[in-house]
Amino acid sequence: MSHIRRAGPLPESFADFGSDKMIYDIRMGPQGLFHEGSFFIVYQAAREGGFAHPHIVRRHADGRWSGPVRLGRVAVSDHHMAPVLWADDRRHLHVLYNAHFSLNQSRHRVSAAPMDIGRWRAAPPIAPSITYPRLLTCPDGRRVLYYRALGHMGYWTYKISPDGADWSAPAEPLVDFDRDPRVPGDEWAGSYHSVALDRAGRGLHIALVRWDERQRVNPLYRRFVNLWSRYDLYYLKLDLRTGRLFNIEGRRVERPVNRRMAREKCLVWETGERIVNMPSILADAEDRPQFLFPVAGNRLDRCRFWFIRREGDRWARRAVTETDNIWNGSHLEYDAAGGITAFLVGRAEGHGELFYGGGTLEEWRSSDGGRRWRNVAGIELPRGFLANNPKPVEDLAGRPLPRTLLFFGWKGPAAIPPAGPFRGRAYLWRDA
Repeated sequence: MSHIRRAGPLPESFADFGSDKMIYDIRMGPQGLFHEGSFFIVYQAAREGGFAHPHIVRRHADGRWSGPVRLGRVAVSDHHMAPVLWADDRRHLHVLYNAHFSLNQSRHRVSAAPMDIGRWRAAPPIAPSITYPRLLTCPDGRRVLYYRALGHMGYWTYKISPDGADWSAPAEPLVDFDRDPRVPGDEWAGSYHSVALDRAGRGLHIALVRWDERQRVNPLYRRFVNLWSRYDLYYLKLDLRTGRLFNIEGRRVERPVNRRMAREKCLVWETGERIVNMPSILADAEDRPQFLFPVAGNRLDRCRFWFIRREGDRWARRAVTETDNIWNGSHLEYDAAGGITAFLVGRAEGHGELFYGGGTLEEWRSSDGGRRWRNVAGIELPRGFLANNPKPVEDLAGRPLPRTLLFFGWKGPAAIPPAGPFRGRAYLWRDA
């Protein structure tokens, strides 16, 4: 939009022919690692269209980009098959992809040599069913894989590996919204999650939204809103040492958590018929969760990002800026002065209704703990391009690099077709 000041470095384009979500949304990751001056990045793409396969590239410390290395093949044209990336204690890279729905479908690959993208071999399966894998590295070296098992109406769980290579620990249901339904409609309730480690790395902040699987007309929008049927916001804290769950007040919540329990003990915001999507999460200095949360208004294309944090015994909400789609992504981090920076996808005029969002990539800041926000700048893209899914790059210890983003863009105004031709372009942006 015209009011956005364009400033700072230009993003580097490193991959073409990407499908929608070639850099995935907040549920999955990481897709970028940094080690000894080099960036290692995974994404999904295909020059010929059809199925978007997993690839990896390396940006060397001298600025040279390697050519893309294809890591395998996916089974269908589905953005859920996107790869995620991590390194084990021996510095071997691991990639998990083709992870969605069917049992024993995910593919796990490991590099033949440390930090080498040229040669790969098959690795043992991690779990029978994995969707939306999110890998987190704890300060003590343990890796946590948080994911959903068994499709839309399945449950969310996690596994812990001591070294990033051995995933033999069992996984049990953590959150299962339609388990033991008590209220009509709950038998059609699922959930979608975003997570972040706490400051000590001993617990997991979990934000979740409700998914309504019913084929019903939303009475506010007077239409079937399909895969946008997400509502409300809930919060849980997982103690990784004991496996116990707690709400924001520190009270124990029994697992698996169903929708009734979440409503009674974990509710942050009940949005009624207004649709929402998963928030980005940032823990404050006292390890309290803060969220940047997209919520639609009375129209599907009139949405707003809200900053939410705990103040005393209540959840406080403050508007940040307007956007036009609940699928527009965001990332939160602290700046050097202790203020909060929000990288978010804002409203881009004239592109119509895009199923998975897209817009201008903007930087907003707050110097008073999220009470007031100001637009700082926009990240430059080619004319007519839309962007989505700004995500951090992590070092091998799991720490996000400050002011360093992965995202993808494409020439609008239409979305990238599900089966091609794929015209997504992946970007690395650094302002260090």
